[in-house]
Amino acid sequence: AFVQAALGVQGPCGTVSTACSSSAKAFAQAQRWLHLGLVDAVVVGGVDALCDSILFGFQSLGLVSPTPCQPFGAGRNGISVGEAAGFALLQRGPGALQLMGHGESNDAHHMSSPHPQGLGAEAALDDALARAGIGAEAVDTVQLHGTATPRNDEVEAALVARRYAAQVHASACKGVTGHTMGAAGILAALTSLLALRDGLRAGSTGTQVADPTLGPAFAQQLHLAPAQAPTRIAACHSFGFGGNNCVLLFGQGQA
Repeated sequence: AFVQAALGVQGPCGTVSTACSSSAKAFAQAQRWLHLGLVDAVVVGGVDALCDSILFGFQSLGLVSPTPCQPFGAGRNGISVGEAAGFALLQRGPGALQLMGHGESNDAHHMSSPHPQGLGAEAALDDALARAGIGAEAVDTVQLHGTATPRNDEVEAALVARRYAAQVHASACKGVTGHTMGAAGILAALTSLLALRDGLRAGSTGTQVADPTLGPAFAQQLHLAPAQAPTRIAACHSFGFGGNNCVLLFGQGQA
């Protein structure tokens, strides 16, 4: 409601609160509104601010790293808590950048731990791929959720290794930004859109050495350094507490 008033826009507005997948799922809601013809354009936002309840809550779970986090790194030992805000404008019709599809799921396996086989995350990926009409092998780069907690990274690495092509460029940005909770989804989305627009695929900054226990297939897919390469299709993962999962697929469109 604050954003609507500040921008002076009309039409439906809503808040999505599903922990770390919130602002990714906001893209999904916006795409549904557009497809239903309820709106001509949608402002999508994601924001989360540092507060004691978040910091001490994660600390009580033993998930906060005393040093900058290392997603998928051999020395990872928890998250770094960050804050961020980001916005995007979605509208119907052709454009240089396209939201090709979204996928959502809720595995409801555990309040704070992912499904051990990543079934909810995989269901969200399948949903997004089906909407986009492509296979996972068509994805050039993946912006991973990559929290740097042992279990989350293990489950996501296994998903990437079994579903994406061996040459996919996978990376995680939380070594730079920290885990921005409700804003994590829009940061991943914007990183994916920059890869499409500028041909610059992000690296997993902060991760020194990939964890060898995550397997050789994933070690080949995970990129610690950025790379300049044309990108046609980019995916981003957002997995939240309670098994709230969302995968977004972005692609090159027509200017």
